[in-house]
Amino acid sequence: MKKAILLLPLLVILSTWLVNSDSVWKYLFFLRLPILVGLFLLFFPKLAKDWLPALLKNLFVLRDKWQLATVIVSAIGAGTSVILVASIILENVAARFTVPATIEIPELWQYGIGILLSLYICIVAINLSQEKLSKSEIQWGASVGALLSVVLLLIVSLLRHWLSSNTFLKKIFFDILYLFIKNDSNGYINLQTGELTAGHLTAIAYLIIAGAIYITIGLRFDPKPQSNRPEAPALLYVLLIASMMVIIFGGVTFYLDYFRIPVLILFTVFSALSYLAFDVNHLYQLNPLKNSADKKKVDDKSDNFKQVLTQRLKHQQGENTLVIICASGGGIQAAGWTVEVLAGLQELLGKSFTKAIGLISSVSGGSVGSMYYLDRFNEHGFLKEEKEVPTRESFNAATRDSLDAVGWGLAYLDLWRFIGFPFLIRPKFDRGTAVEIDWQAELKEPRTSKTLASWRKQIFDGEIPIPVFNATLVENGWRFLITPMTFGEVPEKKYIDFNNLYGKHDYDMNVVTAARLSATFPYVSPICRSNINIKDKNYHVADGGYFDNSGFITAAEWLDGHLNEWLKPENKSENQPNNSLNIKRVLILQINPFPESPSTEKVRGDGGWFMATIGPLLAVFKVRDSVLASRNAQEAEFLAAKWQNKVDIQYFPIFFPSFSDRPEVSDVTAFYKNGRYQPPLSWKLTDREKKAIQDGWTVVKTGETIQQIKQLWYETWNM
Repeated sequence: MKKAILLLPLLVILSTWLVNSDSVWKYLFFLRLPILVGLFLLFFPKLAKDWLPALLKNLFVLRDKWQLATVIVSAIGAGTSVILVASIILENVAARFTVPATIEIPELWQYGIGILLSLYICIVAINLSQEKLSKSEIQWGASVGALLSVVLLLIVSLLRHWLSSNTFLKKIFFDILYLFIKNDSNGYINLQTGELTAGHLTAIAYLIIAGAIYITIGLRFDPKPQSNRPEAPALLYVLLIASMMVIIFGGVTFYLDYFRIPVLILFTVFSALSYLAFDVNHLYQLNPLKNSADKKKVDDKSDNFKQVLTQRLKHQQGENTLVIICASGGGIQAAGWTVEVLAGLQELLGKSFTKAIGLISSVSGGSVGSMYYLDRFNEHGFLKEEKEVPTRESFNAATRDSLDAVGWGLAYLDLWRFIGFPFLIRPKFDRGTAVEIDWQAELKEPRTSKTLASWRKQIFDGEIPIPVFNATLVENGWRFLITPMTFGEVPEKKYIDFNNLYGKHDYDMNVVTAARLSATFPYVSPICRSNINIKDKNYHVADGGYFDNSGFITAAEWLDGHLNEWLKPENKSENQPNNSLNIKRVLILQINPFPESPSTEKVRGDGGWFMATIGPLLAVFKVRDSVLASRNAQEAEFLAAKWQNKVDIQYFPIFFPSFSDRPEVSDVTAFYKNGRYQPPLSWKLTDREKKAIQDGWTVVKTGETIQQIKQLWYETWNM
């Protein structure tokens, strides 16, 4: 029955086509843009809710009643813009092209059809927002959104009628339009009456109102480093772009179709030429080192890992134990899970565990989590948070929504770059820097910029472990190790660090920039290069997950390359103390934000068109984590075997739990919904998903892996 209903519109179109196929094809061509945007409005909620929920579902989960109201207004506005453009084309296409005249859609019907096009978006937003909003808040948001939509449509109608009755303005519009299209005015101007043809004044009124709303929203929600600031939902920006695009590009196609000019090709060429002409590039910020002491440490001390670890492990007596953390990527899920696991391990194993961490090698979302984790360290070298806060400050910071900032940057910065007008916006500001500002707001001291140089001082003071944010250089595919320390430039191992690339030129970087570069998730934040032109070093930087999504390679190479040096006893005289590291035990923890590879026993094999189109992208995500987990375990075994007579190396992967780990509580807590929990890949978590991460740690800490670590730490190693 369901498939028959879906086939009904196709049967109607087929029957119409059989009667007059030539006219049908022509009208489908002229109406192609409003049809495509209309289909987008109809199917986008389905795509987000059922087909790609990990990437898109949380767009429809709104934080407060005002966000719900604005989404309803923007959805109805988008639907109205689609039917408005379609109506203008239907009313004027016969005069401009050799096709038979067709029906005219009354103004009231246009509004009704526009509301129908937006209805599914509103319904899905209301349903998914029930997790966050109360029933009364939803009723308020829906009522206010509907009321504001009526007011908006009324204002457009009143403005259109006012423009039509204002002889002076109408004459101005006529003269401007006639100046550009005097030789091909069919469908635009009635030369006998000296007026614009039907619908064009309505489009002008709509553009004026939409432009005023666009500017107001852009100024009101300009990102600032301020926690809990009001933000417009990312879904609003998507709908705003759809509204503007269908009106502007709909008008362009209607005009250029007369000359048989392919709009898509023309636009692509124009966009590419504007990038070339204005030297458009996405940039990340490098800052000059502020004082000579920082420069000296880059030159003389930043590769002295023995000195750093000596200071870091000074609380231990005799034989030392070193802990290495590898934090895998995976969007905001990885950020939250990284913080939750590391903070939970400190509670479980004590402060001595955290103070034994010498290195954190992180990737993508794991880098964001590591940043907020280290940001809350105190001068004694461990995580310190306020006890009265219901949940951990670091967890709250790492799981704060960043998708709205991405939406703002896309709609107000990168959109203008893409359509060919980059000179209208700030060249060093894009959706990537908008995310940085959003992340900066959640640091412990948001008004103070933390940099690699300031972290370098904390590292040498033993306050924090060595952080490495793994990224990828696009031009050669090397790993880019963004860290305050100097790891070197090693062509045979395909990596270079920040100090070798930029530090020796006396440049510094904010830690939020470093985290963003490591977490340059495809299309969410742009691939970019530095704002400083350094000859032959203008690399573009992408997500670290392209090379290694686990961070394990960097950690393993660092350990293997330095252990022999650390184990050699230093020559000492009677007047010199023995400051040998004397590392005898190494604990490597791999934090994985997703469950282990699921069983393949119940694979149904369906998918059809979805698997044909999305399957390659899905395979990249699935293979990346499962293959890396197996490879890392094997590499850890080889490393442990190589040093077994000198150092006890233990490796433990800590996976986010799967449903099979906790079936008995799936219907009691927020950990799983309907028997399963799908970790999101976007930069937004719902309250249920945040609770799921916290519940996940509750499951894992009583599981076999953590109990083995606990036994090793307390009983075998006597820490």
